[in-house]
Amino acid sequence: MKKLAGLLAFAVALVGAILLTQYYTHRYAPPSPAPPPAAPAPPPATGTGLATLPPSSSTYTDARGNAPVTFKVQLASLDPATGKGRLTLALAGDPARPAPASVWVWAYFFSPDAPGRYCAGDPVELRQPFASGLTRAEAKVELTAKSCPAPKSPSSTYYTRVNVSTESAFAARLTEQRISYDVSQAAPVVVEGKK
Repeated sequence: MKKLAGLLAFAVALVGAILLTQYYTHRYAPPSPAPPPAAPAPPPATGTGLATLPPSSSTYTDARGNAPVTFKVQLASLDPATGKGRLTLALAGDPARPAPASVWVWAYFFSPDAPGRYCAGDPVELRQPFASGLTRAEAKVELTAKSCPAPKSPSSTYYTRVNVSTESAFAARLTEQRISYDVSQAAPVVVEGKK
């Protein structure tokens, strides 16, 4: 009888763990990427030292399927000495739905010179990003970027990947499993304080 009770308790715990895993996997699953909108080619950069990779863009829809927000990184900069990162984002909301009250922005910075290492801080809340009543807005965000990997050479390049959430700061932060060092899906970063 004791063995049967133990087996039953194990089965209940196993089923509970499976259901809980499925719930969180479904709730916090990464949004499916939307095809980027066709945009005119940017003017050529002159004397800025920017890489020629396209800036990253993505769409975020919260777990309840509400308030989709599309964002595109227009400019990203990093000052590793002070641990500060700055982003300029183009945000676009769905005109058929109410604008979100807040948007949380999180970014991490990395360099191909330091594989598997990145620096990041806490998500930043943007309140009323569409307060003007428009469905498009430009947002300037300053974030902390703690413990940035030291560049191996003066010509080292940094990249950033950004995540936006209309749900919470917790939902904005990517889990370790979703951190990617693929520079083709990242925006190039202007490093401040370089000579």
